[in-house]
Amino acid sequence: MIDQLGTIEGRTVVIERHLDAPPDRVWQALVEPAGLAAWLAPAEVDPRVGGRIVLRFQNSDYVMHGEIRELRPPEALEYSWGGDEPDSFVRFELEPDGKGTRLTLTHTRLEDGELSGFSAGWHHHLELLAAHVSGGDAGWDSERYQALKADYERLEGKER
Repeated sequence: MIDQLGTIEGRTVVIERHLDAPPDRVWQALVEPAGLAAWLAPAEVDPRVGGRIVLRFQNSDYVMHGEIRELRPPEALEYSWGGDEPDSFVRFELEPDGKGTRLTLTHTRLEDGELSGFSAGWHHHLELLAAHVSGGDAGWDSERYQALKADYERLEGKER
């Protein structure tokens, strides 16, 4: 099954997903280092408002330094994405959805040249999150990312 593309609105990408796991399990994957490493990147997390989050992306050697702005287990997590002057903000909202969870990811304040890349990256990472919280195992697929990036580039072009 191919997940529907997210939306690009101005400098913001929004992606919604149904995950076949309860909110508590999804929450653990969002805030615990072992959970984050399984679907996003090896991480250091100080799980409190004002705490640091560091993500070390192995597929690109990129290191993201952020600060947690909101932490409401198991409903909402928001952190800055960037260094001392945060470039953008990432927000995860979780709500029960039948036996699973409805996750909404919102990444705001992205630069024009970053929209399709971040959109495709989050889309593919959320596929990995879905596999992880369902008990499966999946790894980063560069070809999948490139195909999604092309889809989001077309979507971004339509939005303008």
